[in-house]
This record gives sequence, structure tokens and C-alpha cells, in this order.
Amino acid sequence: MTLDFLKIKIVDQSVMKYLWEHPMLYFHSKGEKLSTDKELISTTNKRQWNGIIFELTHYCLYIEFKPHYFFNHGLHNANDFKVTDCIKVLKEFISVFQLDPTLLLIRNIEFALNVVIPKELICVKELLLLAIYHERNQFYSDKKLPFMRYSTTVKANGESNVYKIIKSYAKGIQYPKETDLNTWRFEVKSNRKGYISKLGIHTYSDLLNPDIYLTLEETILDEFDKVLILDHSVTPNLTRTKLKTHKERLTQIYWHRLFQKSRNVFRTNFNKYYDDLNSCETHLKKELRKLIVNKLQELKKCAI
Repeated sequence: MTLDFLKIKIVDQSVMKYLWEHPMLYFHSKGEKLSTDKELISTTNKRQWNGIIFELTHYCLYIEFKPHYFFNHGLHNANDFKVTDCIKVLKEFISVFQLDPTLLLIRNIEFALNVVIPKELICVKELLLLAIYHERNQFYSDKKLPFMRYSTTVKANGESNVYKIIKSYAKGIQYPKETDLNTWRFEVKSNRKGYISKLGIHTYSDLLNPDIYLTLEETILDEFDKVLILDHSVTPNLTRTKLKTHKERLTQIYWHRLFQKSRNVFRTNFNKYYDDLNSCETHLKKELRKLIVNKLQELKKCAI
């Protein structure tokens, strides 16, 4: 899997000063930012180096780092990014700036993998439409990124919960010159320390340990298993009554109605839906999972 994005926090004052005054950093931007309660305006100062953004605040220094893009000289993240290459990129960054990785706190993370789907299995654009839920959270479109859909819980005020966000991309449409047109990307994102800590990641040094990528691999598979995909490609061998219910489950409105009911009702129907599909020799999600497993095995070769 690939490390796509890291937001790093530094609170050590000497390291903050050292980095901010480093001669390799150059101006990126300066502006104003409104606090979440919309009562305080603060000035933001940003500098950069090779696409890596450094933001200085009164209390800490943030670093926004995209390892996969860095690996590709900032051009794209559509190719394979092996664990060995990822760790090499991470080591290069701290080597250039002579940083202690234990002082770099991980506050945001995004990790993913790209899979080329055989065209005879499904078109990636159709997959984005048929993958309608992750757990009980619907997949939504993003106006800024029409080739991406995301799923997360929504707070009472209507804002997205950034504890965990699942993304599904038609990566081949985003970068048609860099990869196969039918390339699909599955991504897990979190902006919360609590979730990231559960992955065993606290500081930058944890990401230098190859074993941590086994946890990320398991997380990718676990989160994919929670995705609901409407599959019209196969018909389970069921009684007439059960087959009628199965066909009803192939409509979005069926699941939208269940969403209004209890979590257990939704989960029970999810499990029954896949129990029926698993009675077939194979089905869409089973084939996609095989592709994910095979790709994960490729990405960790020579590292774990």
C-alpha cells in the first residue's frame, strides 16, 4: 500500500526554529485563517521544499508531506509505491534535514493502493456508482474531484467527521497518461490522533518499521470488507422468496430505507446479502478482494 499523505506536528521549539530558518526552505504563502469557532483570525505562514509544505504557528510547526507524490517528483500517485520505496523516501526526508524521527508526531495520515481492474470484470466508473455504502455511511461525490467518491459519518451540524474517511477513485481517469484507464484506488484517511494511534503509529519513526505496513495492509482489507457493492453480475441459487428479497437489495432505495432503522438491521441485511452472493462460485466483490490481496503482496515484497 502507499503512504499518500502525512501531516506531521513538531512541538520542540529548537527543532521548530531550526527547520523554519533552514536555508533550503523558500516562501510558499502567507494568509489568514479563521478558527473553527469563527471567532479568531490567525496569520498562516508557509514555506516549502520539493513539494513539502511547512507551516509555522505560535505553538508548533506542521509539515504536510506526500510521500508517493515525492517519489514521482510531484507529478502523480497513480503507479505502484512499494513499501521499500516508501521507507526509502521517508528516510531521505529526515536525512536531508537531519531530523530525529521520534520528535515528528503524526497527526494526519492517508494510505491506499492502486489496482488495475480487468475490463471484463467491471468498468471503474461503474464501480464508483455501485459501491454505495461503507458500513452505514453513504458514498458521496465531490464536485472538485468528479473521479472520486468518499464515505464518512456526518456530524449533527452537517460537517463530515474526519476520524475516518474512505475514498474510492477512478485513478485512471484522473491520470490517464500515467496508468491504465481502468485503475481503481481505495484509500483510508484519518485526521485524528485516536485513530492513527490504534494503527500503532505515533511518531515518524513508527513509519520506518516495515512491520507497521502489515497493520496498514490489514486495515485496507478490513475497510474494504465493509463496503457494500450492488452486484447485478450474478444470480444466487435461492428460493423464489429469497431471490425476490435479494433483487430488492440490489437497489439503493432499499439500503437508504434501512439506514433510517437501527444499525443492527442494516448490518443483518448486509451480512445476508453477502451470504447469498457467497453461495455463487464468485462475484464482483470477491474478485476485487483477490486483486487487492495480490497487489498488497506485490507491494510488500523484499520489505516484510
